[in-house]
Amino acid sequence: MSLQGVDFGQQGRGTGIITSSTPEPKGARLPLSGGLAKQSQFTISSEKQLIEQYRKMAPAMRRALSQRLKDAGYQTPVTDKYNAAVRQAFLAASSDLSAEINYLRTNDPAFLESNKIDLDTFLKAQSSGRDGGYEGPTTVRQKRNLRPEAIEATIDEVIREFTGRGATADEIAKYTAKINKKLSQPKNFAKTVYTPQGEGMQMQEITPGFEPKEYLFQQIAKTDEAKANKVFGFYNAFKRALGVE
Repeated sequence: MSLQGVDFGQQGRGTGIITSSTPEPKGARLPLSGGLAKQSQFTISSEKQLIEQYRKMAPAMRRALSQRLKDAGYQTPVTDKYNAAVRQAFLAASSDLSAEINYLRTNDPAFLESNKIDLDTFLKAQSSGRDGGYEGPTTVRQKRNLRPEAIEATIDEVIREFTGRGATADEIAKYTAKINKKLSQPKNFAKTVYTPQGEGMQMQEITPGFEPKEYLFQQIAKTDEAKANKVFGFYNAFKRALGVE
């Protein structure tokens, strides 16, 4: 089942996630970076609107969407039920589509003059069985799995650096749950985008995924204990500079 014909938002030029770009044959030509280009109609949605669209889909459409997402490389089950993993993959794919349209608007506006791009064409282009038409970049997302002892060691290391003590059992349980939740979200997966460059060449762009250590630094630095320890550390350094210690 095709996803074409599904309304994923309202036409406009505001901020948000661009879910489609449609050429306007009779539109005025606008000055863009690549010269003069016809005005295209862009469909824009918010994340909240996309979630509502997914929730209201008929079961058959949900199954078709989940299958197309899976074929395109997004980690998701194939199901006609409302599913959190499918919902998050749908949002991730929509965000990737929006980024691709914005890239074309800036770097290849002439392409948008004669090609409609929406989620259906975008996912088809990324699936292994491409059947002609728009061949855009292929996005591969990779989920990172960490052993419990590795997560525990990272938590202990960061807390010790900020506070001078080891992590408690409660802190390990708290931050382990938060890290595992972050690691399971498709938007936090590592992403590699392969963009065709012609003559069998392609450009590879890698976006790192969620980094637990960086996240812990940000979270623990906000705690009162970490702030107090930082001030105390500065005070000790000042006394040592004066020769008091």
